[in-house]
Amino acid sequence: MTRPKPLWMQLRVGDLVRLVEFPPEFLLPNRGIHRSTRQVYKRLLTRRRPLRVYEIDETNLPWIRCQFRRKNGLWEYHYLAINHGGIVRVKHRHKRKQTET
Repeated sequence: MTRPKPLWMQLRVGDLVRLVEFPPEFLLPNRGIHRSTRQVYKRLLTRRRPLRVYEIDETNLPWIRCQFRRKNGLWEYHYLAINHGGIVRVKHRHKRKQTET
């Protein structure tokens, strides 16, 4: 029996995902995750907004981008490869057209 592919390997450009937990892989021993990367993940978990996959790179890694407004009013931008657990797919919500009566 074959195992299903992890979600991150199934993603395509335009798909929506949400971080639902800190990536379990980040908690493994000897995993050198940069402090600023951990902070971005914490902020994204708190925010709870869907994130759109904007690129699949040449090694088939899906990438998301996000931005946060700083206290001084300027924006800071982040780009993250999401090749880990702790994410779920978010279904697109389509607006219904209202028919005129």
